[in-house]
Amino acid sequence: MHERMMIKDELERLRFLVSDRSLMLLPEYEQRVNVLKALKYIDESCAVQLKGRVACEISNHELIVTEMVFENVLTDLRPEEIVALLSCLVFQQKTQVEPELNEVLRKGIERIRGVAERIATLQRECSLRESVEDYVEQFKFGLVEVVYEWAQGLPFAEITRLTDVQEGIIVRCIQRLNETCRDVRNAARIIGDPTLNAKMEQASNLIKRDIVFAASLYTQ
Repeated sequence: MHERMMIKDELERLRFLVSDRSLMLLPEYEQRVNVLKALKYIDESCAVQLKGRVACEISNHELIVTEMVFENVLTDLRPEEIVALLSCLVFQQKTQVEPELNEVLRKGIERIRGVAERIATLQRECSLRESVEDYVEQFKFGLVEVVYEWAQGLPFAEITRLTDVQEGIIVRCIQRLNETCRDVRNAARIIGDPTLNAKMEQASNLIKRDIVFAASLYTQ
């Protein structure tokens, strides 16, 4: 029975490989490979390079996180600033409240947008369809102030007053941020950056507290 299922799965895979849909996806696959080559994630023979190894450690938005690590966007920042800026990777909602940010955070946002724009421009040059604007705008910074203050030790009841985002969404974003901290910590380990590694450990500890990481109705 098991062998029959394996044969069936293999037949389905082969049917897909010769299908019109598979052939339609081939150009996009080749375009994405060209992006990886241009960014030096793989070489001309498609062998994985150091940046490619780092990207494999990232579970969400692999390209921009890897580029941020290699361009030292995060290393010189304090842990609470790093984790606040990384919230753009997990927050997807629109907010009507303009966050009040210090100069360091504002400059950090500018640098991240710059990295995103460079990636998006390269993708367009490699004939991928997504516009530069759409790629850049997917990174939303509406929770930067909230996460920054949470990492600074502000109570949950007080950070919810800083935004119009629902409490449950805030909780889930901070929980996902802890996973992002782990990913970046692993990336720092691979490239041999003990400073960033330690800061990501600290950042994780700063946000991993109280109601956000307690069993609650938000995570059921």
